[in-house]
Amino acid sequence: MTEQPPAELLRRLRPIPTYRDYPATTPCDIEGVTPQGDPCSLAIVESGEPVLLLFLSSHCAGCQDLWDGADELRRALPDGLRIVVVTRGPETEDASDIAAQAWPGTETVMSTRAFADYRVSGPPFLVVVAARMVRTEAVAWGIEETARAARVGLDQPPQ
Repeated sequence: MTEQPPAELLRRLRPIPTYRDYPATTPCDIEGVTPQGDPCSLAIVESGEPVLLLFLSSHCAGCQDLWDGADELRRALPDGLRIVVVTRGPETEDASDIAAQAWPGTETVMSTRAFADYRVSGPPFLVVVAARMVRTEAVAWGIEETARAARVGLDQPPQ
C-alpha cells in the first residue's frame, strides 16, 4: 500500500464542518501585521459587509486545500462576502511562507491575538461575521464544506 500525504486524505474525506455548540464568539476587529511586516488593523465588526475569516497556517496539512484553492473558493462563495485570511503571528508562523501562499487581492493578517479573540484553538477554522454578529463558526475542511458553512452562516442555500 502506498502512503498518501495527509492533505490528499483530507481532500478525499471532506468531512462536514464541526460547528460549535456553545454561544458564538463576540466579533472584534483584528490587529496584526501583514506578511511583509507592516502593522495593520482590519475593521471586521463595523465593516458594513459580511466577512469570512479563514484561520489558516502555512504548515497545516488540512489548510492546504484552502491555500491552493483560492479561485475555486471565491467562485463558490456568495457575492459580496469579504475574505480575510488570518494566521498566527510571526513569532509562530514564517512570514515568508505566508507571503508565498497568500491569495492575491485578499487581505492576509498575521495575528496570534485574533486566534485568542475568536477562540480558535487551531486551523483550519472559519468564522462568518455579518450584521455585527458571529453567524457561524466551524472547522474549515476543504473548499466545498467551507463554502457551504459560509452560506449557512449567511442564511443562503448551499449551491
